[in-house]
Amino acid sequence: MSGKYYAMLDGEQKGPFTLEELPKVGVRPSTYIWTKGMHDWQKAEENADVCRLFRNHLYDVMHPVAVPAKDIQTDLDKYKVLPDSEKGPAPTRFDKFLQEAGEDPLPTLEEIEDKKDKTIPPMSMIGYAWLVTIFCCLPTGIVALVYAYKSKRLWNAHDNILSYEYNRKAKLWTGVSFFIGIIGYGLFMALSM
Repeated sequence: MSGKYYAMLDGEQKGPFTLEELPKVGVRPSTYIWTKGMHDWQKAEENADVCRLFRNHLYDVMHPVAVPAKDIQTDLDKYKVLPDSEKGPAPTRFDKFLQEAGEDPLPTLEEIEDKKDKTIPPMSMIGYAWLVTIFCCLPTGIVALVYAYKSKRLWNAHDNILSYEYNRKAKLWTGVSFFIGIIGYGLFMALSM
């Protein structure tokens, strides 16, 4: 089906758009679309023409055509070379596709941590830390307990950011203790047979 497409964007019906305009206006595979000849609205990923458009766009991004050398130099002049201290992680192919589609690249772990709502207390790790201390590994379990109690104390002192940081460390050491315990029990069972 070709012609004019309508899309549900931000909870509103918008359009009409041509098939080629759909990615530019923010249509994604999960966006509902409609065009003449369709019985009802359907997701873009269920429409063969739209899927073909996205597949061709992805292929073009993954397989760029050769560019003359003079154009390459012009493009290189646009970019400033950053010192190593300012360079971030290398972009993945998926990040490149998102940039081509006009979306932000995937967030890093630090960005996700920064976006957490720090107005609610973090999940208490004290109970889990006690369990891994008793049943799995005493030394690393004690480290998990220390971080869990520090997190709770800092939350009560209204230092939310540091409380979340210590809670993250408590989770890490609880996991380490758990896996050391599993490995220890496995070795014990193997040696006792």
